[in-house]
Amino acid sequence: MKATTILAILTIILDATFLCLPNAVHAQQIALPPRALLRQRNSRALRFHGEPTQSSNLPATTPPEIILAQCPPEATGLGPTVTCGYLPVPLDRQDPDGPTINIYFELYLHSNAGPAESAMLFNAGGPGISTTGFRAYFLTYFAQNLDVHDILLIDDRGRGLSAAIDCPELQHATAPFQDGEADCAAQLGAADSWYGTGDIAMDMDAVRSALGYDKLDYWGGSYGGEDVSAYATRFGEHLRSIILDAPMGTPALQPFVMDGDSARATVREVRLDCQRSPTCSADHSDPESEFAYLIQSIRNQPVEGWAYNASGTPVYVKLDESALLYLSYFYTNSSFPVVFFVSAGEILAAGSSLSQGDPVPLLRLGAEVTPFVTDNGDPTFFSQGAYVATMCVDFHEPWDWTVSMDERKGQFNEAVSDLPSDYFAPFSKVAGTSLGMSLEKQCLWWQKPTPSSPVTPPHPTYPYVPTLVMSGDMDTLVAMEEAKQVARLFPQSTFVKVAEAGHITVLWSQCAANLESNFVETLQLANTTCTKTPETVSPAVGRFPLIAEDAQPAEIDPSGSNRIGEPERKVVTVAVATAIDALKRTTIGSGSGVCLRAGTFQSSVDANGNQTATLTNCVFASDVKINGSMVWGLDLSFVADLTVSGSGTAGGTLHVEGSFEAPGPVDSFKVSGILGERTVAVLIPEA
Repeated sequence: MKATTILAILTIILDATFLCLPNAVHAQQIALPPRALLRQRNSRALRFHGEPTQSSNLPATTPPEIILAQCPPEATGLGPTVTCGYLPVPLDRQDPDGPTINIYFELYLHSNAGPAESAMLFNAGGPGISTTGFRAYFLTYFAQNLDVHDILLIDDRGRGLSAAIDCPELQHATAPFQDGEADCAAQLGAADSWYGTGDIAMDMDAVRSALGYDKLDYWGGSYGGEDVSAYATRFGEHLRSIILDAPMGTPALQPFVMDGDSARATVREVRLDCQRSPTCSADHSDPESEFAYLIQSIRNQPVEGWAYNASGTPVYVKLDESALLYLSYFYTNSSFPVVFFVSAGEILAAGSSLSQGDPVPLLRLGAEVTPFVTDNGDPTFFSQGAYVATMCVDFHEPWDWTVSMDERKGQFNEAVSDLPSDYFAPFSKVAGTSLGMSLEKQCLWWQKPTPSSPVTPPHPTYPYVPTLVMSGDMDTLVAMEEAKQVARLFPQSTFVKVAEAGHITVLWSQCAANLESNFVETLQLANTTCTKTPETVSPAVGRFPLIAEDAQPAEIDPSGSNRIGEPERKVVTVAVATAIDALKRTTIGSGSGVCLRAGTFQSSVDANGNQTATLTNCVFASDVKINGSMVWGLDLSFVADLTVSGSGTAGGTLHVEGSFEAPGPVDSFKVSGILGERTVAVLIPEA
């Protein structure tokens, strides 16, 4: 999982960790579906700085090696009884009597009487992410398991509250990436090889043993799949079950494997997103060919210019093929990911506009993607130093660590030249091995002065325990092809594909969350029918009309008394598209920004999670101007009252009702009102 994606996911944590669970821990009592949960954007971002202090919330008996600590406030308000602490372990596993590092954990206790059946151990992946920062998610999605299972969250060494690595230049992008990475390796010295996933697995088992658990149910998401593999091949006798959600595994550690899978997966993502959307599919009958044509066009003639990002900040964009691949891959966008496939859902329409001489929609997409080299903020939430310290020693790099930097680059280039010409198709090898995409290139300036513990020992044996592997068919970060390879390593595994889910299926699908929770409870896979159809169809765009005449006309509502003709029905399409376009930007930016061609939007969220957005002179097509307001409810209902003006319309008012990003089949916005003194009664697809 790439570093920028990690940073983006961290924003979810900041937006969602405030959630409080009821004392009765049953999943059906958590009323919020995953996406509604993620939408509560304006709540306080809970942060805990510094070392926790002594806690009064202690277990009855405490092993002497455990250092008990006061839990951060984010952990104490979530419902279950929680104990927090540290376990000192050797920093260098080859020197058990040398310096130690304190591994931080949070233990959430089960509600029933008697001992726990197991501890559910979670690893959020990254690498570089604080696992305890995801506490609200794990306690929400696996609430029903807290009757007889404890939940154990551990921050991996060098992350979160386990002595997070802080390399300022690398963390905050105050120097070129290569300089920041080299300086970070120098800062750590010999320790830059002591943060590998093999060492982390030994830390996990040390905490397990110190807390007295014989059996674990181990959940690993994304790069957490590497952590589960490392643990399972060393300590498999302590596993009761395994759940892998969008997992990386040892096959991905081979050079360029993950890069190639991700590049190729963008084609499926764009195709499925368009085909499932009535709005997009009406205009794009052959998404794959159109996508390939756009790639070729950008390869031949990069596009550059100024555009506003989702927060209304002007950004100079240079969109070459490498940037286009990064944009296509990095669908999570800006500061609030895993809500929409914004890039995937707009890229075909933006490509069509570009072919007609209008680069504005494509440049805006480029402006909305967080660049790979960026300020990563607080290292206790995401440590860029830990990211490279783990990943760069885990991967089998296509160079010899002992040679000079020039020789290392030469070996890297030679390995790239040996790849088949279509390895990243429809993208080129130049794009596929660019800094933002290539995990190998991201490690060129790291050092490996001492041997690191490999992810798995030589000739690993994977344990025969119930294993569930889940993957979304829209995932480009860890493609389905990669997750299937991981599943094949575990002898008692079942692979489940989840329709319309992106990276880490529980973030996208209540169905996936229920299946995983039930699997822990029963050690059996429940009926998977719910995974075969999209739970929610993400909204996509068919076209970005320059003028209203270029838009698709809205359909006449047979239950109403429509009196407007086709030209004004096209205006209605533009008006609704204007509102939805701004609404999407409120969810991936700061909440306020600039509309596609002109005007502004501002939004706020009330204490109940309902979002209100106001449009001021908002322009989507150049001859139609929209003012008004819209409300997106926590229940995913959508209501808008819009005033329409401009040279492309007779003008008037519209009332729009429907839902947005709601589970179930795609329905239609019901639009009523008056345009040019004629009654409006039309329908527009909600996605």
